[in-house]
Amino acid sequence: MSPPALRSVLSFAAAALVLFGAVGAPVAAAPEATVTSQSVATIDGTAYVWQSSQTDLRVRTDRPLSSSASVCIGPADGNRTVTCAPANGGANLTISVQNWPDGVTGAQDVFVNGTDGRRTLVESAVFVMTKDGDVDGDGLSNAEEVSGETGFKNADTDDDGLDDGAEVNTHGTDPTSADTDSDGLDDTAEIRTYETNPTKSDTDGDGLDDGPEINQYSTSPSEADSDGDGLDDGEEVNTYGTNPNKADTDGDGLSDGEEINTYETDPNKADTDEDNLDDAAEVNTYETNPNKADTDGDGLNDGAEVNVHGTDPNSADTDGDGTSDRVEIENGSDPGEAPEPGAPVSSGAGLAFVGTVVLAAGGGYFWWRRRGGAAPATESDDGDGTGGAAIVPSQLADRSEAPGTTAESTAEPAGAEGANAAESADSATEREESEQYDEPLTREDEVIVILEEAGGRLEQSAIVSETGWSKATVSRVLSSMADEGRITKISLGRRNLITLPGNEPDGARSPFEKPS
Repeated sequence: MSPPALRSVLSFAAAALVLFGAVGAPVAAAPEATVTSQSVATIDGTAYVWQSSQTDLRVRTDRPLSSSASVCIGPADGNRTVTCAPANGGANLTISVQNWPDGVTGAQDVFVNGTDGRRTLVESAVFVMTKDGDVDGDGLSNAEEVSGETGFKNADTDDDGLDDGAEVNTHGTDPTSADTDSDGLDDTAEIRTYETNPTKSDTDGDGLDDGPEINQYSTSPSEADSDGDGLDDGEEVNTYGTNPNKADTDGDGLSDGEEINTYETDPNKADTDEDNLDDAAEVNTYETNPNKADTDGDGLNDGAEVNVHGTDPNSADTDGDGTSDRVEIENGSDPGEAPEPGAPVSSGAGLAFVGTVVLAAGGGYFWWRRRGGAAPATESDDGDGTGGAAIVPSQLADRSEAPGTTAESTAEPAGAEGANAAESADSATEREESEQYDEPLTREDEVIVILEEAGGRLEQSAIVSETGWSKATVSRVLSSMADEGRITKISLGRRNLITLPGNEPDGARSPFEKPS
């Protein structure tokens, strides 16, 4: 091999050796510090320790240090040194802190003190904290958070917008749960926006949780009856299907509460009985029964009587002529106008009139007997009040007792009926005007009788039971009587006490004590 060729080979070999040495040389490890004693926690490479505890720290440097150098630990924000350990020419050593000095808290760096000055090895290797301190500034001490379930490095553990300390010390909420009462509203929203109770799922106690009230029904979570109609929001949504934001769901003029609690009508249906009169019109204008299509039972719906025929929906015989409104309409006569005196009466109307008179007389008799009356004594009565004649018109009594008059003599031959028909028709009006019958009880009179028999006072619900009328009817009658001064209504919460004037309970007696 020629000398030039040999020199080329040797140069290549030298370059290869240099390159191999560069690639194969070991890479220096990064320095690290590890706490070998007890620590509170290690977060992102930093060991958190109590100031009052001993701390042992194993340090590995990036290269062997000279025997004159030392490895130290001290606050990261200054030149202060807490303690050091000699390097002794090695790369691994242990630093021990028996007691952290007072006033030393926060992040601590590990560094080398050598001939070339201070060189940091590990930043924030240790974080020193006191037990009564508050690293995250949330109002809870470090010891409380470490021993509890909140994070001592996170002011708002549940991320609900309230610091942990405020949740624990002010609001009584759970700092680890954004929605303490599980009602669908975050604690912060309840406190700062809606002013509801974040520890009570149904703040107003209406049967709807606060979250659904806000997010689903748009009702007030702090007011049980949002629309002020007398029904709680929960009742409207869950029981009656009414609108909790509209006092009168069906727009009939009665609030939902009145319909349910007073009149027993359907709050979702303007015309409960489908008689073509809205419930409010029946109650407030016509005083008919909103739950009964034909209040007076004459065969005509209340709506037809008011809107078509102009008749009284509370009277089966509007013009009092003895023929019901429906019969008059079917016969083509005017149910609102009685016939002229002396006008012939059809057989149907006559029978109806006779029936009405008999019912009136019988009703008057029973009313009179109920009031404590006794029939007048007769020759066959011994005067002890246990026997006597029934009430009869004076003319009938005179006729039955006329001398020489017998059942046989008063009977008419069949052929005489036609001859006497005209005379009977002419005298009908005169007899009706002269005969006097006892009147049957009005509703107001019946209430008076019931109250008198009860000692002068009775609950409204008992009057409903005694009369058998609907609650709406009783309420209407009592209101009218109270306006006239015939009774006194006393409110007892959701009940009413009804008394005769002068029988009201005084302050020293129970409302249900009978007057002496």
